[in-house]
Amino acid sequence: MLSENRVPRRAMGVVGVLLATAGLAACGEGGGASEGKPSGDPAKPSQTDAGKSARQAFDPPVGFEAGGFELPGASQPSTASGGATRAAVTLVDGVAYVTAESGLEATDTQTGKPRWTVGTKNAAEKGGFGSNRGAPRVFESGGKKTVYAAWNRTVPGEGTAPSRKVIEVLAVDTADGRTVWSGEFPAGPRGDGWSSGAIGADEVLAPQVIGVEAGVVVVTADDTTYAVDSAGGTVHWQKPDFRALVLADGVVAGGERAGYGDRRLVGVALATGEARWTVRDATRPAAAGPRLVTADRENRTRVLDAATGSERAVLDSGSWGCRHDARSLLLCSTYGSASKGAIVVFDATSVQKRWALPDASGRVVPKVKAFWHGAVYAETEGEKSVVLDGGTGQDRDTAPGAAPIEVDQYGGLTHSLDHPAYYRAVR
Repeated sequence: MLSENRVPRRAMGVVGVLLATAGLAACGEGGGASEGKPSGDPAKPSQTDAGKSARQAFDPPVGFEAGGFELPGASQPSTASGGATRAAVTLVDGVAYVTAESGLEATDTQTGKPRWTVGTKNAAEKGGFGSNRGAPRVFESGGKKTVYAAWNRTVPGEGTAPSRKVIEVLAVDTADGRTVWSGEFPAGPRGDGWSSGAIGADEVLAPQVIGVEAGVVVVTADDTTYAVDSAGGTVHWQKPDFRALVLADGVVAGGERAGYGDRRLVGVALATGEARWTVRDATRPAAAGPRLVTADRENRTRVLDAATGSERAVLDSGSWGCRHDARSLLLCSTYGSASKGAIVVFDATSVQKRWALPDASGRVVPKVKAFWHGAVYAETEGEKSVVLDGGTGQDRDTAPGAAPIEVDQYGGLTHSLDHPAYYRAVR
């Protein structure tokens, strides 16, 4: 039964942060997508090629080499804008997985050489429909890791049959590049007029795999969400004007556009697509962790449990973006340029605030780029990179050599529309 969460106003707290009484335990490690969990946990040093010594891992890295190497397949087209310009790369255990125009690519980040490439069934349409791409997702189940990605594709017409738009999905075994599953299904109509603006805070409209659970793959594209059977490839349900963000415990949470000016945060059942919970008048929805979503409501940013819709925290004075460190911390920061925003970090289990900036010290508030395993990767004025300790907020390294947007224990990826580059960790 559909229910609305009524969110009362509260008094302002430290650094404009208001905490709900409920805990944030749900955003700890192991939540989110299923058929296992999102991969990216710390791993033992890997041996990339037979006979080579294992590379050194840094958990987390705080320093990067002076020269990196480019990942040209991850470059987005020049027509991309807003959040859609993010390089289509995910780093996991020393491998860069890329949603390239023609298919999935895996690059060994120690050698810079390809491990494997798997092409899509349908050809890429260079610079045309669906040329923007979302980052792939890696999930683990039974000790095996699978990388998922999705593309907009055009199937050419034949005879009197017209061409048609489809969404193609690939699932590939990370170890050997074997295709575990592939499928395609008709793409929903693209929005126009009042419904043409992107729902999500990141403005991404490219196809993305959000999660996998009970044999169902959740895909969102052009603000339509699809629940697809990974066995037969059939679409169980599709929901237009709904941008899926997080899959948790059989509930797909995301942003919905019900009409002009009517934006809301909704959780729907994975099995049926029927609403489980609703928070009305919620804008700029975003994923905040394995089990958390955020949205702006009544001039505050709300952090909610994706499965239940219950409020976990409230952040006052501005629009905040939140991210989980893939371990035990939640960081929220205001949007805006370096030194003009704010940062607050919580312990994900106890809901205790660890630290916040600005504070009485007068320290500059850096612009957060990434947060991984207790390290905050950021930039100060003049694009000077810095790494902060996620547990204390103190400077951990003032000359790391890079401010990556994506990190694993072997290095980091820097953002560039035309030249996304990977930098190996040196400390």
